[in-house]
Amino acid sequence: MASSGKRWTVQDLDGHPVYLTEERWQHIVDANNHPEMADYEDYLQTTLRRGRRRQEPLNPRKYRYIHPFDDLPAGFNHVVGIVLCGFDVNAKGETVPNNFIATAFLTHMRPRGV
Repeated sequence: MASSGKRWTVQDLDGHPVYLTEERWQHIVDANNHPEMADYEDYLQTTLRRGRRRQEPLNPRKYRYIHPFDDLPAGFNHVVGIVLCGFDVNAKGETVPNNFIATAFLTHMRPRGV
């Protein structure tokens, strides 16, 4: 996949590259989706770099990254990034990772045991 349209790429805790495209970012912050994310793009990057990663049981290509923050708007305490993972073939014919953010949002999660 060509790199055009990519806003940025980060490495998760396991070293997997994950990227966000301009198209996906506009989708995320659209008024009908998650406009509250507009001021939290850096938090999304931190979530991918340092957050907990869980594979979705019904779609093995889909991963949910979750990370807590103390300074989100009232009612929210975590950022969630949904990443679709796969592979592509580059110009040299090599198989390369193709892991991109499908969506992201703020949420509230109760601490375990509470």
